[in-house]
Amino acid sequence: MTTNIPLEKKLNKLESKKSFYIAITNHYKPITEDKIPESILSDLCKYLARSLHKSYKTLRKRHPQSKERYSVFKTTDLYYPFTQHCITDFLKEKDAINYSKYSKIIFQMTENEFKEYEKQKHAYETK
Repeated sequence: MTTNIPLEKKLNKLESKKSFYIAITNHYKPITEDKIPESILSDLCKYLARSLHKSYKTLRKRHPQSKERYSVFKTTDLYYPFTQHCITDFLKEKDAINYSKYSKIIFQMTENEFKEYEKQKHAYETK
């Protein structure tokens, strides 16, 4: 038995969380080069996949005209300030001692760039 789902519905179907996880992992693996413990990186990628998948789902409902945009994960979404704040908070929760080291690796930042980032993050969170 085949279902007659319009082609448009099939084309704009939201990717699975697993697809998000694979894309995020493939994005960060070469950046981190095993400088972050595998368990932390894997947990971070799972966290981001769940979080971003949920955001895409919400945005698809809120903006039906943008379903195509929110059907396939885009790694550029990892660079939005809110996503980066979530990454830093996650890493801080996982390893309060090394979170800044891990964040600098993931964000490809110098010490000074990360200090400026943390100032901006603090300003955003306390406004």
